[in-house]
Amino acid sequence: MEWKDEYSIGIQEIDDQHKLLLRSFTAIEESIRSDQGWSNTHYAILELNQLASMHFTFEEALMKMFGYPETEAHKREHQRFFAEMGRIERHSLNKSAEVEMVQFLRSWLTTHILGSDRSYARHIFSGAQVVRSSPAPATVSGPRILSDIL
Repeated sequence: MEWKDEYSIGIQEIDDQHKLLLRSFTAIEESIRSDQGWSNTHYAILELNQLASMHFTFEEALMKMFGYPETEAHKREHQRFFAEMGRIERHSLNKSAEVEMVQFLRSWLTTHILGSDRSYARHIFSGAQVVRSSPAPATVSGPRILSDIL
C-alpha cells in the first residue's frame, strides 16, 4: 500500500506520520507475502505498534490542544486498533490470521485517515483556537500546525 495525495489531511506533521505508518504496514504485508517467517512478521508488527502508539499520542494531544469535541470517540478508535491488532497477533502463526491482519490494516488505515482524522483536521482549520492558559489563544492557517502555534 502506497501513500496517495488523497490521504493527506492537510496537517504536515500528521501526514508525515501517516506515511511512516503506511511504510510500516507495507513491511508487514511484504513479510507475509514473501513468507519471511513469523519472527520477521512479528518484528514488523511490533514496529507498527510502536509507531502507532507515538502517532496516536501526538494526535490525541493535538485534538485536546484544539478542543476537538470528538476527542474521546477518536481515542476509543485508537484503543480498538490496539485491541484488534493484539487479537490478530495472538493468532499470527496461523496463515488466515495474517490475511485477516492485512485486510484489517488496509481497511483501518484508509477509513481512519479519510474519515476520523479528516474530521479533526477540519475542526482545526475551521478556526479552532488553541486551548491553553495564556491570554492570547493562537489559531492556525497553514499545514505546519506546531510551527504555527509554538
